[in-house]
Amino acid sequence: VTIDAHDKWAPFLNDIDDVEKEMPGMLDAIREWYRTYKIPDGKPPNTFGLGERFMDKVYAKSIIDECHHAWEELVTGEKERKIRDSADDEVKGLVRKLSKNSLFLLAPELDEHPEA
Repeated sequence: VTIDAHDKWAPFLNDIDDVEKEMPGMLDAIREWYRTYKIPDGKPPNTFGLGERFMDKVYAKSIIDECHHAWEELVTGEKERKIRDSADDEVKGLVRKLSKNSLFLLAPELDEHPEA
């Protein structure tokens, strides 16, 4: 769960426990919204891991860091170099497809931001 830094509640919501303290019932409402929002399209209710708990900012930051590290390895080619001798051909092909050069070949208009 995140909040815009300019939101009037931002000074009071620094971690997940603050949400329940300052806005009782909000976390349950958020969970229920994410559980049911696809049902009108004929899809089943969403399910959640982690015992349906909201995790704190230390946990969230660790996941962000882990994903960022994985992304960096893909775009720099480090992941491809690491798996060269240890993975099967299907995995190698997938990693190669996700490398930086391949991504820009698939979407050349995204090579640079227009305002850069």
